[in-house]
Amino acid sequence: MAKKDLTLVELEADPELSLEELCETCHITSSFIYELIEYGTLELHDTTPEMWRFNTRHLQRIQRVLRLQHDLEINLAGAALAMDLMDQIEQLEAQVELLEKSLKQGER
Repeated sequence: MAKKDLTLVELEADPELSLEELCETCHITSSFIYELIEYGTLELHDTTPEMWRFNTRHLQRIQRVLRLQHDLEINLAGAALAMDLMDQIEQLEAQVELLEKSLKQGER
């Protein structure tokens, strides 16, 4: 597997990038983005690529997938699965935190 430059992108507060700008910024192809969308790793509400706008969350997810592929040498399907699992872990951690806060308030 070829090694890619995985420079983290530092951007303004909440950028809105087009598909072309995103690909240029992350050094990826539009077909890579299409695959991420097919696997459900990226969710976009607009129906046509010309209308797609990518924000900081999209950039973070793309960079995370690229790191998974680079560091673990897994294919895109494996990276998508790992992303799904990490999303579930984050949701569960948020639920646990809410429950802990609720319990602490109930003890008072």
